This record gives sequence, structure tokens and C-alpha cells, in this order.
Amino acid sequence: MKEKKEKVKIRLSVDSSMSQLLQYGETLEVIDKFLPGLAEKTRSHQTVQGFSLRRLVSYAGIPDAQERMQQIEDALGKLEIYVSPEEAGIYRADYPLTFEAAELHPSERCGEIASEGVRRDTKGKRIQAHGGALFYEDGVYYWYGENKDRTDGINRIWTWGIRAYRSEDLYNWEDIGLIIPPELENPMCGLYPERHTDRPHIVYCKKTKKYVCWIKQSGEEACFMVLQAERFMGPYKMIKEGYRPFGYSVGDFDIAVEKESGNAYLFMDANHGGIIGMKLTEDYLFAQREVSRQYEGLKPPFCREGIALFEHGGKKYMLTSGMTGYLPNKSDLAVSDSWEKPFVSIGDPHRGDESKASFNSQISQVFHVPGTECYIVLGDRWVPDFPVDRKAADIIERYVACRYDPEHFSVTEQEKRFVMSSPMLASANTSVAEYVWLPVSFEPDGRPFVAWQDSWRVKE
Repeated sequence: MKEKKEKVKIRLSVDSSMSQLLQYGETLEVIDKFLPGLAEKTRSHQTVQGFSLRRLVSYAGIPDAQERMQQIEDALGKLEIYVSPEEAGIYRADYPLTFEAAELHPSERCGEIASEGVRRDTKGKRIQAHGGALFYEDGVYYWYGENKDRTDGINRIWTWGIRAYRSEDLYNWEDIGLIIPPELENPMCGLYPERHTDRPHIVYCKKTKKYVCWIKQSGEEACFMVLQAERFMGPYKMIKEGYRPFGYSVGDFDIAVEKESGNAYLFMDANHGGIIGMKLTEDYLFAQREVSRQYEGLKPPFCREGIALFEHGGKKYMLTSGMTGYLPNKSDLAVSDSWEKPFVSIGDPHRGDESKASFNSQISQVFHVPGTECYIVLGDRWVPDFPVDRKAADIIERYVACRYDPEHFSVTEQEKRFVMSSPMLASANTSVAEYVWLPVSFEPDGRPFVAWQDSWRVKE
């Protein structure tokens, strides 16, 4: 006899996703009462079904939005809807992978790096280390990042913990599992699968002899989690949740550790209004003081995110992307003489990039291979089934810009439909996201640039 599972009461609100709200007759009645026709239109646009009702209404520019949201919120609060534990988002460790994440395609041992496409581990599974980075220790490279193996764009799972892989040659990667597992019991924890856990960065603090991991929570939380461990592999202990340095809403970030002094510096998108540099405390657990500001006063899509820091030839460099969700855009490179001085833009480093979208990727790290002159740009191709060319990049840029500056930017209805048909942040199947890895080259004057190569090897 099958075990009978008790139903669970769920609480839906204007901050619930449209995919959730469209499931129940009671919620549809509420939406149709206050926003006639919206539910029907949303059904035919799957790409926006991951949006919350609040965000969709804001995005669509519906009049009297605040008043309507309050009316709908009050009405939804009176509903009593009971569902199965699975429907309620009560997760178990055996929650199934997406089809693409589970499939195996065994391949022979690699002797070079393919610059684009699906990357697979030594057992043939897709590598799930998105928004990630490389870490080197004792002859071993570790590649870690967001585990998207259950994120299909339909369920509410954003990230299922932080996964890592190991390699001794940078070509072949063995899956070593979740170094930071998801929190399945507490929906308020930042590591809960539905929370927007993004872009982990792990640094080693010589002073404390501990590994420190900073993780961003995107969306409305817009804050950091800071964790600490005795070993790179963990276990990691939560030190701080809901952390907003100096009160700033947190966007994308990176951390640089100065070799000579051991000082660590955090650079983050603050309030989507510019990148602020901060020196960290000696244990790397908190921001101590502000050291610089750059890229201030810009609006989407021109404000900067996707921050990646590196040093070369005595100069400090900062690579950033624009703000267009999972759709790629043009990168910008900035330079400074010190981690404590402002950075100055020197332009897009992607040479010969016909896509005008960073070779259809968003950079997450620039990694210097120890003992070599090789620098590797690590990037994510979040939505590989929606490639961007020069024309699409222009439409996407104008579409986002016209929402903030309609006096200078505009799009046609056809162009608007094109962008609306693209994968959005909350509705993209990122379990199929791919990677772009390319070497950094340097001009005789030291200026970095990135040129396309189909495949390449690490040079000593």
C-alpha cells in the first residue's frame, strides 16, 4: 500500500511566480478580477512565467500598479490552497535532475581546451559550476560554481548548492560533489534551492588559515552570505547571512587578494549604481572600509556587473559585463595602478567579436595559471539556444535602455516581441548552460585582449 501523504497549505502572494499562480483556479480568479486578460497573455509567453506577478506588472507598465498589487495581495491572503509536499516546494535530497543534466556522453581523455560548448566531467555528465571560478592548491585545480542540475526554468529551483570538480591538467575534470550543499529544511536560509544563490568566490586567508566563501543572493534579498571552512572541500560554516556592506544592495562581485600584503579587496555592484571597491578585514569575513568608486551614474543595460579582477605587469584590471539578464552583451575592461585607486575604462577587450556580445558569454573569472604566463577567461553561455549576433545585441541594448531613458532609446513592436521571446532570468533552463574559456593575450604595452580560438592548450 502506498504511503498517504498529507496535503500542505501554501501561501501565495504577488511575489510568487506566474508559473505558480497559473496553476490554481482560485488564484486565476483573483488575477482576472483585478488584471483582466493578464493571465491569458502570460500563458502564451512561457519566458515570463518565471517572473513574479509584481515584477511582471512593473515590467508591463500597467497603470495603478501599486493599488492593484495591494488588492491582489489581500485577496490571495484569504485563499486556502492545499497541495502535495512536492508541489509546496518541500525538497528532498533525491529531487530529480533535469533530463539534460542526468544524461551521460562518455568521452575520451582531453588534451586541450575547447573554447565553447558543453563541458563534461570524467564520467560524461555536464559540468555544473556556473558563475564559477578556479582555485589552485598543491598541484590540483578546483573548478567550482553554481550547481544548476535541477534548474529547468519551470520549477522554482534556482541553485542546488555549490559543486566542485578537480583536475591536474585543466583539461579533464572529476566531479567531487557538493562542497556547499543546499539547505532543504529552512526556506529562510540563503542556501535554500529557491533562493537566488549566485557567483561563489572562495579565497584562502593565510592569517587565519581558513577558506572563506562569499556568495551573492540576487533578487530582492540583494545581500551576501559569508562562509568559512578548514579545508577547501569543507564543510563550510555560515558566518553571516543577509549581509549588505555599509547598507548597499549587493550585485555581482569579485575578490582580489594582494600577494605582497595579503590584503583582500571586494569589488561589487552597489545598488546597480556603480562598482564600489572595499578593503576586507584581516580575516576576509567583513568589509572594513571603502577604497574606490567607478562606473557611477549608469543605468541598465550600461551599468556594470559580472565583475572579474586580475593583475598583470604591475597593473590591476577589472572586466565587467552590462546588465541584460542571461542575454550576453559587450564587456568593458578597466585598469588601475592599485586596488585602492579608482579604475578607468579602456574599452571592450574582445577582439574581432562580430557578436558584440563577448563571444556570446558573460565572464565570471580571469584565472592566472600558477607558474605560467597563461591567463584564462572563464565565461558562462547561460542560454546557448538563443545566440546573439550584432543585430540582436543592438535590439537588446535598446530594449533595456528605453525603459530607463525613453527620450534617447526606442524599439519597434517587432523588436519588443523578439526580446520578450528570449529566455528570461526566472524561466531559463540553465541546466543546459554552457561555457566559454579563452586565453588572454597582451599587447607589447601590456594591454590585455581576448581573441577567438576554437581550441587551445595552456602554455608554460
